[in-house]
Amino acid sequence: MSAPAVVVLVVLGCLVSIAYILAAVTVAPVVVYCLLAGLLAGAVLGLAEATRVLGALVDPPRVRTPHDEFRARPAGPLRSYRRDYAWPHYAVRQAGYDLRHVVERCYERVIGWWRAGWRALPRLPRYHVRALEALDGVAETETNPSRAWSVALAWPLLAVPCAALVGVTLGTLAVLVLLAVVVAVVTATSWLLGVAAAGALRAADWRWRAAWRTDTCCPRCYFLVELPVFVCPGGHADLAPAPPGSWRHRLLRPDSQGLWRRRCGCGVSLPARQSSAGARLSARCPKCDSPLAAGTGRATEIRVAVFGAPDAGKTTLVDAVVDRLSVRFPPDRCAVDRPVPGGRDSTRVVGVALQAQRAPQRVQVFDAPGRSLVDREVCASYGFLDETRNFMFVLDPLSLPALRRRVAEAPAHLVPAVRVARHDVADSYEAVVVGLRHRGVATERCRLAFVVSKADLLGLLPGVVAPADDSAAVRRWLAGHGLDHLLTAVGRDFAEVRFFLHGTVDPPPSDPLLWLLRGERVLRREVAGALR
Repeated sequence: MSAPAVVVLVVLGCLVSIAYILAAVTVAPVVVYCLLAGLLAGAVLGLAEATRVLGALVDPPRVRTPHDEFRARPAGPLRSYRRDYAWPHYAVRQAGYDLRHVVERCYERVIGWWRAGWRALPRLPRYHVRALEALDGVAETETNPSRAWSVALAWPLLAVPCAALVGVTLGTLAVLVLLAVVVAVVTATSWLLGVAAAGALRAADWRWRAAWRTDTCCPRCYFLVELPVFVCPGGHADLAPAPPGSWRHRLLRPDSQGLWRRRCGCGVSLPARQSSAGARLSARCPKCDSPLAAGTGRATEIRVAVFGAPDAGKTTLVDAVVDRLSVRFPPDRCAVDRPVPGGRDSTRVVGVALQAQRAPQRVQVFDAPGRSLVDREVCASYGFLDETRNFMFVLDPLSLPALRRRVAEAPAHLVPAVRVARHDVADSYEAVVVGLRHRGVATERCRLAFVVSKADLLGLLPGVVAPADDSAAVRRWLAGHGLDHLLTAVGRDFAEVRFFLHGTVDPPPSDPLLWLLRGERVLRREVAGALR
């Protein structure tokens, strides 16, 4: 480069620097005012976007929907379950969604203004390149225009809009930081209060259910249901976006989807406490999905297991004691459910629902086939035996060796045709009780009604005197027929034992089911009064 060209460039640089300094001193106060105005505008922008997002004025809003909850998997021991199809609490999910949405909208606005200002600058030719080429005597080449000369020539004036944009950016950032702090504090407080409230409500609900023994035994798979699957009464079949199985609420309890009530994805409001849900919703077994009795989750359930040898008269006894129980209540307060037996080898579960003032009470009598009860392996699969505190052991007196000979020797017109149990009496008892103790069931806390069936046939046998309808008399009669070892085992295995007679006699003998129910402490006052 020649010396004259260098001198020209130096002189031009000095003149431009002086002009820039004078321009900067002139616009400096305006820059300060624009910066402050930009801060105020940024604060207004942040507050306006926060108001629009939090007020659901944007379209479309970003929402944590029940579909998102249903697709999510909870952490911890319940990871195999799906979350219920319901709306989550605002502080759990939606607060973070809204904060992120506000940040994204403010970012788009501010970045859009910066980009619009940059694009508004004109593109000028690269004069410095052309000047240097002309001074050097080189032919001019075609170059792409750029915004470099626009910034270099007009930067004192560009400082005003730049200060405004910087102020908008800082003001918006300050509002977003303040909003994030507020959301974090509110969310953390809501989480702490929500966890404490959910824990307290769950503890109260658990204490209530434990006191009134509301857990139910599924009559199909014998699973002890503590938290049933409740069915939403909403029209999920008519909802096109509703996923399959969304009507099942497996975890209906105080949690992140509601402390006192929750809103299903179909719009129906459901109670979050199991005691309230049991009174309004139908329930299903979480293991086999079979329907459970009405009032499950709220109704007190008393389970009675009947066992004994095949043909000992268990089914006849169950029907008789259930009929005697139902006649003690008005028809509108007592409902008996006698399912149709699926076969001789199927377990029959007879349910009696007693309507009380505050909550229903249900009695479930499990009548398993005798041929299965004397099989120790099959008997171990009956889960209702492990979840029962009341037992009835049925003994056929005609199966005793001495009485069996009398039946064989008696004339046919004196003893009607009757099926006599052939299985050993002691083995039919030990097949159930020894298995229970082996599986860790505390039978010493249970009660046993020892029932001698077919008592009406004893008086037809010549030389046989039936015992009186008294527990001590029945026990002495059994001891007199060589069952001392069984009586000793019965007294050792159970906390309380009482002996009964059963037969088609008039007046009817004492009722073993009523004796078992009277020993329960969970009976409502009106139910206990009717059982006296």
